[in-house]
Amino acid sequence: MASPATDIDPQTVLEPPGLMAGTVLSSGTIPGASPDATPDPITLADSLMIEAGWSPANFGEAGPNPPYLRIGGKLWVTLTEFEPCFSSFHRDRVLFRSKVSMAEHLQKYDQIMIDPLAFEECYGPGEGTEATFPFGSWLSIRAVEFDGLQLWGRRHGRVVLPLEPLAIASAIWLRNAGAPAIA
Repeated sequence: MASPATDIDPQTVLEPPGLMAGTVLSSGTIPGASPDATPDPITLADSLMIEAGWSPANFGEAGPNPPYLRIGGKLWVTLTEFEPCFSSFHRDRVLFRSKVSMAEHLQKYDQIMIDPLAFEECYGPGEGTEATFPFGSWLSIRAVEFDGLQLWGRRHGRVVLPLEPLAIASAIWLRNAGAPAIA
């Protein structure tokens, strides 16, 4: 006989009856979970599949650490505003790619951790060291800017993550720690 924990459909935990697909809860918690529970960390690729409705076809697979995505941008109608975006690796609408605003997507999470593989794949071997970036530490997400993500770490202070390593979506981890963000 299966235990009750194994009988739960993961889809019902993420999207219970009454909530439409893609609905974002203001509290940032998983429906049905206790308010004190901290959700498990999730990769950037998985978060885009769950939150933005992307499929594996939106990611690139050619390379040692798939899945990959493109870092792009949206030019607003005013032609004066440019916003950094996660962009589908493949064109999925004839000439266009699906794009998800980085700021909107990352506001659903309050912390990020970068695997050294992201830097080594972008910048070459030996670049994934503690001297180049605080790898393996959960850093609070403060802002998305053109030069990168503005992050904050208790032991590291203010840190800027360039946007290029975000393309290695399997090496970027996100979570909601439940702690209030530092202003």
